[in-house]
Amino acid sequence: MNEVILSPKNKVAGQVLLPSSKSYAQRAIALAGLSQTEATIRRLVESDDCIAAQNIIRELGAQFVRKGDDLLLNKGIDLNTAQYLSIHCGESGLSTRLFSAFSLLYNQPFTIHGEGSITERTMEMVIEGLTEFGKKVESNENKLPLIISGKSHQNEVTIDGSISSQFLTGLLTVAPFLKSDTVIHVKDLKSKPYIAMTLDLLAYFGLEWSNENYEKFIVKGNQKVKNNIDYTVEGDWSAASFYVVAGAIGGKLRLKGLAKETRQGDVAILNAVQQAGANIKWDNGDLIVEKNTLNPIQFDATECPDLFPPLVVLAAHAKGTSVIEGVQRLKHKESDRALTLQKECAKVGIQIEIQEDKMIVHGCGRVEVDKKVVFSSHNDHRIAMAMSLFSIGANVEIKISDAMAVNKSYPDFYKDFLTL
Repeated sequence: MNEVILSPKNKVAGQVLLPSSKSYAQRAIALAGLSQTEATIRRLVESDDCIAAQNIIRELGAQFVRKGDDLLLNKGIDLNTAQYLSIHCGESGLSTRLFSAFSLLYNQPFTIHGEGSITERTMEMVIEGLTEFGKKVESNENKLPLIISGKSHQNEVTIDGSISSQFLTGLLTVAPFLKSDTVIHVKDLKSKPYIAMTLDLLAYFGLEWSNENYEKFIVKGNQKVKNNIDYTVEGDWSAASFYVVAGAIGGKLRLKGLAKETRQGDVAILNAVQQAGANIKWDNGDLIVEKNTLNPIQFDATECPDLFPPLVVLAAHAKGTSVIEGVQRLKHKESDRALTLQKECAKVGIQIEIQEDKMIVHGCGRVEVDKKVVFSSHNDHRIAMAMSLFSIGANVEIKISDAMAVNKSYPDFYKDFLTL
């Protein structure tokens, strides 16, 4: 059954080795696919999103093998194929928007399919962006599937970055391999840390670009990856954020496998728990998080919207009113996370108000879970992980329905959580 029952925990203690970053992993898989040299990607988490990215480059002609946690690629994507191209992106938002930009590498029709919640999410920014390049895009009322055709005849475009930065990541990934230099102007870019990650990987693969204040990008065309690539994916701060909060509300945890100096925007969870009053320190490369008296927080999550679910749990355990900004970024996730968090947290007596771009969480100091409760993940991996944290300090067991949504990013979440 697609549900998990979690016994109450008086406290948490122990250590967790965090999975690798699925955001870095999908970018690395895409760039490896475009390389005509050999590429090895190490410590690759086998999440649904990463499997989707691997399947896509295979559909486009890349050849690779998996050896344990490593991906060994010996043949890149075939850019000279004459066949009709069709890719399936599963339920991955990043892969869907990133690999849609690969259509610019081909003149023949290119179809993009998906499943689950991604079929309900707008692809408007993708459609408008590809149209700017000269492509024709047919869609299902701005949703998947997309049928992309025609030739590109523009190399200077303006795109909207206010809803998602993922299509820009796709453009930056393919631009070095286009025949002409590409100039990309971006309006109102959100999630700049994710673009910093993309640029970081382009540099690692030896590709040239210039960035003018995240408003204009110039990428030289006709580039090649000249050297064999050996890349190790760093630990995932998005996954780590749930354990950071678990330690802050419930005891003391040692988190392993994380990079202290990182481009990942979700490292900002450390700022939030420190503001709340929890103790953190680094010890021989490990992060240690320890509970202390928690205070309400004021936090802007506009650049790191995936932190909303763990931040809400943190705020629920602080006595007083917390304010988290950036709610507008939550509409186009796996669920409408603002409404989902409001509904699910109400089951344990936590009142959440949504006022324009702000979420106001009325924390109670100690969340009383005295009756059995069934949380729904709404098929959203981050909601499933966040609601699991309410088992810490509970007096009765809790149940998570649609619990296997965690497979999207962190298949071993419950296995790791239950060891604490």
